[in-house]
Amino acid sequence: MKLSEVIAAIDEQPEAAIVFVKKVNGKVLPDSEVVLVKLPEEEEDWKTDQMASKYCPGLEYFLEVFIIQDMVDDLRGMADYQTLDQQVKRIIHYAEYDA
Repeated sequence: MKLSEVIAAIDEQPEAAIVFVKKVNGKVLPDSEVVLVKLPEEEEDWKTDQMASKYCPGLEYFLEVFIIQDMVDDLRGMADYQTLDQQVKRIIHYAEYDA
């Protein structure tokens, strides 16, 4: 699954899941491969690198689904972020520089 596909269908994703992404040449791109991980309760306090190692080796933590859902809800109301492409780029920027 691609990052842009997950964001396009973010309201259908499990709120408690965590998105892990495969960087392309060190960058997160809209078409980067992603895996959604929903942890068992006993693993919820694990560090993100432990989660990635067990569930999706080679991928890195991106964001939790509930954070992306909140961002998409907010972005839909802003004139500069009406398209999926604009929303995906803003979410990537947030994950890389603000999270």
